[in-house]
Amino acid sequence: MKLISVDYYLDWPVSIKLKNLRGFIISNLEKKGNLIRWSIVDIQNSIDSFGTKKLKIKAVLSN
Repeated sequence: MKLISVDYYLDWPVSIKLKNLRGFIISNLEKKGNLIRWSIVDIQNSIDSFGTKKLKIKAVLSN
């Protein structure tokens, strides 16, 4: 098993409520590989007028 550490940037739309954020993140990360662990490292407000936020996520994946 090979482990890969990645920094992943993800837009957090306003339509995703806080209680659904975990599932949203996991579903996006699982597209990249088998998810071992993840954490939100940074949250930034986006410049656009839609109110989205940009998440920086550090994740460990396996192939």
